[in-house]
Amino acid sequence: MKFTITIPEKISLNKIYAGIHFRERMQHKEQYQWAVHTSKIDRYEGLYPVHIKYHFKLTGSRLDIDNHVYMTKMVADALVACGVIPGDEQEYIGAITITAEKLRKGEVNVVEMELSPL
Repeated sequence: MKFTITIPEKISLNKIYAGIHFRERMQHKEQYQWAVHTSKIDRYEGLYPVHIKYHFKLTGSRLDIDNHVYMTKMVADALVACGVIPGDEQEYIGAITITAEKLRKGEVNVVEMELSPL
């Protein structure tokens, strides 16, 4: 199952380490849930656990690959909240892969995703 989600905000894991306020983290959660909801992604009907492949296409300075993890968490939580997958526990998500590329200025930040059986 493949789909693309427009990223509401590019957020590095470093920002979380810097100690952002709880309310701001909740706002991120709501923004990402809205992004998944408006993408109208069908419920995943394959076998579990899944392997989720995240391919980020982002403008601006490049993030270290591990700094994308906060955004993967927001997307996974949104997939659960929107009913695409039943949960984010290991019985449902068995592995993730993160890749990224830099977009030119003015392009839209997205994450291309693929869910497949592990």
